[in-house]
Amino acid sequence: MTVTDLHRPRERADVHAALLAGAMPLAGGTALHGERHEHLAGLVDLVDLGWQDLEVLPDGDLRAAATASLRTVLDHPLTAPIRPFLHDTFSCLLASWKIWSRGTWGGNLCAALPAGAGTAAACTLGAVAEIWTPNGDTRTVPAAGLVNGPGTTVLAPGEVLRALRIPASSLTARYAVRRNSLVPSGRSASLVTGRLDPGGRCTLVVTAAVPAPEVLTWAVPPSPAEATEAVRALPHWYSDPQGDPRWRRHVAGLAAAAVTAELATTLAATRGEETR
Repeated sequence: MTVTDLHRPRERADVHAALLAGAMPLAGGTALHGERHEHLAGLVDLVDLGWQDLEVLPDGDLRAAATASLRTVLDHPLTAPIRPFLHDTFSCLLASWKIWSRGTWGGNLCAALPAGAGTAAACTLGAVAEIWTPNGDTRTVPAAGLVNGPGTTVLAPGEVLRALRIPASSLTARYAVRRNSLVPSGRSASLVTGRLDPGGRCTLVVTAAVPAPEVLTWAVPPSPAEATEAVRALPHWYSDPQGDPRWRRHVAGLAAAAVTAELATTLAATRGEETR
């Protein structure tokens, strides 16, 4: 990679102009420097824009800037209600403490790696991606729709991820995480995460084992057997050195059962407390 230009934008128009000219966005830089980019000549330093890391919006939703590091998101007081879930999910990344300090949540999504734990976290939280477009507008897509394949996203030329918006309701939900890998400290081969909303709605998200995030929802928590069947019925399974697709399908089904059982236990305990 030979970079000849580093753009230091002061306003939004500078970002889009540089991106349309062929530069790539830079925040933490961990994904950017993790692979070769033969024809990359320019970078756009998004950190210079000074986006607020996290903020509560008027409707109670939580907004996380795309430039906020994993460590900042995890340790921020505003994420305290979901901190255990974020910790368990971010810990599925094959990353050192240095990466946690510099790597960004938004960058993990935009890298679009199947094993991107930041993608799993955003999808499970029901986050919405805010995207700046070159014409000055902001469009939104569900986080689950941002990544559409290994290394690919729905971002069009000149567009940049601005923030992730987490619904206020997700801050009071319950969560469970199950990960599988060929080796204890290796890259995730299967990651199944679940959310149980206060009203009983259950969401399962499958990543790492599939090319792009798969989201399954039920009005009430399914049985472990139903969750296993639904996950194993997914049509596409990822193949790389981290695991055979058939094995990934198998362990993802087991993980779905475990996640569902944990959430159901949580629901029963909650209802028991309410009747006292």
